[in-house]
Amino acid sequence: MDENINKENEILSETTENKNEKTSDIDKEEIKQEQESEENIDEVNIENLQKELEETKDKLLRSLAENENVRKQIEKIRLETNKYGVQPLAREILNVVDNFERAMSTNNKSEEGSLEEGLSLIQKEILSILEKFSVKKLEPLGQEFNANYHQAMFEKESNDYSDGQICEIIQDGYTFHERLLRPALVGVAKKKNNTDIDNAEKEKILNSDKENK
Repeated sequence: MDENINKENEILSETTENKNEKTSDIDKEEIKQEQESEENIDEVNIENLQKELEETKDKLLRSLAENENVRKQIEKIRLETNKYGVQPLAREILNVVDNFERAMSTNNKSEEGSLEEGLSLIQKEILSILEKFSVKKLEPLGQEFNANYHQAMFEKESNDYSDGQICEIIQDGYTFHERLLRPALVGVAKKKNNTDIDNAEKEKILNSDKENK
């Protein structure tokens, strides 16, 4: 009886061991397959990353090349603008030169005063050309003195202008696109002293009396 039981146990044990061995083999195979699958996935991912890196590098190089071309074009435009920017103004000035020569020629053949008239017309033409190119003459007479646009050369007593007003223009000033190109040289008014006014009035009366005598 005991022998039969032992035999059954041995058979069960062998069966269990066989099953365990088979299960272990299956597990090893599955693990191996999973590892191979992961390795394949990693290889695919690396290839994809390398491909994306190459594409990104190519796009970056193209972008850098385009930026360099744009920079060169802008620099070329800047140089040409600096070199030829005054060409329209130069073309207009040539017209003034032609008119000046005509005025000089006419003056040699006609009556006195024609040169003055011709020069006056040329002056107006020059001012018109300058204004066309946003160069405008300041008109400060009677305005309050402004150090941003005017340069005071002297003070002058005046009854016609208030203190601080510009009463005389020595040299015209100009602006270029609202920026000061050259300040106007001016004389600034100040009120006369009452004593000076009284003395002037007395002198006028004395002179009048002398004339009457």
